Amino acid sequence: MAVREAAVIVECANKSYGQQNVLNDLDLTVEKGTIYGLLGPSGCGKTTLLSCIVGRRSLDSGNVWVLGGKPGEKGSGVPGPRVGYMPQDIALVGEFTVRDAVYYFGRIYGMEHKKMTERFEFLSSLLDLPSGNRLIKNCSGGQQRRVSLAAALVHDPELLILDEPTVGLDPVLREQIWKFLTDVAQQGTTVIITTHYIDETKQAHKIGLLRDGQLLAEDSPDEILRKFECNTLEEAFLKLALAQYEIPQRRPPPTVSPDVIPESRQIESVYESRETFNAVNGSTDVLTKKEKSIRSRNLSRSRYKAVFIKCIQQFCRHPGGLIFSILFPIIEVVAFFLAVGHDPRDLQIAVVNEEAVFSPFGLDICRRSDLQTTKLLKDGTCELYMLGCWFLEEMENKELVQTVYNSTEEAKSAVATGKLYAALHFAQNFSEALGLRVAEGEVADRTLAESNIRVWLDMTNHQISYFIKQQLHKAYESFTKRVMRACDRPENIIQIPVNFHDPIYGKKEPEMVGYMAPGILITIIFFLPSVVTSTLMIGDRLEGVWERSAVAGVRPREMLNVHIALQSVVIVVQTIEMMVLAFAGYGIPSRGSNITCGILLFLQGLSGMCYGFLLSVYCTSHTMAFFVATGSFYPMILLCGILWPLEGMSGGLRYFALALPFTIPSNSLRDMFEKGASITDSTVYNGFLVTFLWIFITLGLILLRLKYKKT
Repeated sequence: MAVREAAVIVECANKSYGQQNVLNDLDLTVEKGTIYGLLGPSGCGKTTLLSCIVGRRSLDSGNVWVLGGKPGEKGSGVPGPRVGYMPQDIALVGEFTVRDAVYYFGRIYGMEHKKMTERFEFLSSLLDLPSGNRLIKNCSGGQQRRVSLAAALVHDPELLILDEPTVGLDPVLREQIWKFLTDVAQQGTTVIITTHYIDETKQAHKIGLLRDGQLLAEDSPDEILRKFECNTLEEAFLKLALAQYEIPQRRPPPTVSPDVIPESRQIESVYESRETFNAVNGSTDVLTKKEKSIRSRNLSRSRYKAVFIKCIQQFCRHPGGLIFSILFPIIEVVAFFLAVGHDPRDLQIAVVNEEAVFSPFGLDICRRSDLQTTKLLKDGTCELYMLGCWFLEEMENKELVQTVYNSTEEAKSAVATGKLYAALHFAQNFSEALGLRVAEGEVADRTLAESNIRVWLDMTNHQISYFIKQQLHKAYESFTKRVMRACDRPENIIQIPVNFHDPIYGKKEPEMVGYMAPGILITIIFFLPSVVTSTLMIGDRLEGVWERSAVAGVRPREMLNVHIALQSVVIVVQTIEMMVLAFAGYGIPSRGSNITCGILLFLQGLSGMCYGFLLSVYCTSHTMAFFVATGSFYPMILLCGILWPLEGMSGGLRYFALALPFTIPSNSLRDMFEKGASITDSTVYNGFLVTFLWIFITLGLILLRLKYKKT
């Protein structure tokens, strides 16, 4: 056989793809312009062999030549436009219409719109495709396989590789497809086809019988029947399978004769690979370097355009993803501002007011309009009466609601059973004892005890108990000032001797929502892109879309660049949504530059997107990605300082927390919000540096993974 007649040559010994599927002692040759039927049971290595031919897997030992070069070499066109590939799986985007699916691959191959339209009409008639506007996910399994076959045929490739294309199709359509394959083979196209229907391969020029990674026989169907004295190919295959293990395989490694397969340098000179193709005449004219460069740039633009349109259609036709990306940030931010940072309301407190109980009017005395609690005497002293009523008024002004009980035992029991949050007790001589304590300074222990307000709290809820403590202190402060004014005394005479002036930053009344908002905004903008990215990319990979696109010539960086560009637009929208809600909707203070705040949030979104890419290339399934994401997100949230200050952590844990992707950026955003810090402040630019560092680290890990593992 002349060298120029070979379209595909595979030769390997002992082993090739060294994992589960192993190819042994394989010497396969496919002539140009022929149909080669590859037959064998599931798991025998057919798909593995095809993956090696299209350049998506490499042999551990041995060589593969396709269309005059080694797959994956620069300018070989394999993977790329010189090959048409239909995998076993459907490997089409479910959100594509039938027309979109065919046009997607046409765009990858640089076809003009008019040519794609003509080919689509022809293939629709040939393969009886469903309506061009029907979504792939709404087609039956047989219809999807026909669309998948059309996508492989759209560009008239020099080499057509079909992995079980006729499974599930009716006999009439199978016969029609084989007639078409025979016609294109006569025009110079080489066809490699695997099938479960052994009888239909009688129409192939040559068939190879593959079992357990070994090529048992390779010849024309008639020659195999004659050689093994069989009436059917099934009988011949069975005879070969039985004989495979009866006699130990001693065949030496195949040798490559120079007159059949030249040395690698001879291969390059004889078959000079090209990135253009001409399926009609099978021309192998060598393009000049300038023409190659121009063609390469044009194809790169075509691939970018195809992947860009694919991502837009995939995103816009997926309502769940659209709602998640656009509306979820709004829902999250609104939920945070509505639910977090507000003072607790309707807190019931048990009150035992013995001073009122033993009064002539009982507990109703506090409701009397003629009640006089203070009386300034002529000698300058102040007589006090029923001051507990004033304290209870101030307490209710602080949104603490009293529930009256007759004894401290009943009140504490109500707190113990969870009905109320605290119990409060006034002694019978509370007002008199408090007056003596203020007037005389030194009083008996009993008088001192009776002047105190005793409180029992339920401390199991830290936030509520802390709030009640705070409100009782505020009520006491207002109560004492009111009493001192009534007695014509200085208001602060019995205040705590610590005077808090206006704060340097922030407000006197601390706002939890203002403290947490920066961290919440950053975690939302980080997590959403990571979830969307990992979901889309893993989905494309598991459905075979990424792999099939790679065989068509789409490079990983092109896929990544398009996704980064589109996701960046989504992140910009999410950033604007959250900032408008935070600043305009809920009045979060922003003393710094809003542009700088927005840039930091946007970069955090990019960091989250890169983290999503990292999950998609290292995780083998949605389940694994979910476990890794959940297992990493929760520690980051717990340790970033949103829920508890970093100063409350141990030294080693604090350093670990500072290395997380949004601990320092959260502080940077908070300083811009509250202090008006600028990009020149170390607290701000450190947040930017950490964000950039995480982006570069994750991108580096992604590129390493893609470089050393193609699939």
